Amino acid sequence: MGDPWMEDSVNLDLEKNLTRKRNMSLVRKNPAKSVESLHPISDETRAIILRETGKDCQYAYQLPERLVLYDCPDLIDASALGDVKELYLTGCTNVTDVSMLGGVQYLSLWGCTKVTDVSMLGGVIWLSLRNCTGITDVSMLGGVKELDLRACTGITDFSMVPHAIK
Repeated sequence: MGDPWMEDSVNLDLEKNLTRKRNMSLVRKNPAKSVESLHPISDETRAIILRETGKDCQYAYQLPERLVLYDCPDLIDASALGDVKELYLTGCTNVTDVSMLGGVQYLSLWGCTKVTDVSMLGGVIWLSLRNCTGITDVSMLGGVKELDLRACTGITDFSMVPHAIK
């Protein structure tokens, strides 16, 4: 079963044709609903996509530098959000894969109870895993400067928390 929120998304590899990858971070077949912080791409970027792919991406969005999503049960795969600098996913209880979010600087996964693997998040500066009960190992988070592990009941051996962030 795919991610219902992303099922209308179209993946386009235009990085080589766009001077700034952030110009085109999310393309959907239908308008995004209940997400106010997504803004349509510029007409210029839309024209580049049309020229390079032959597809008119009417519902293509720029992702902001800061994105806050509360209680989005339809969001399962957050990989398309990897270019956001600050990402707050609070109560997005069905998110499972966060492996592509290692470039996010400030990341909150508060209450994302189905997340189990955070090993790729070592480059995040500030990381809140509060109430992420599926996480058992945080030993690969040595690059994190601030780490919130409150109510992470799956972590039983806190000696594995990297020394620099205890």
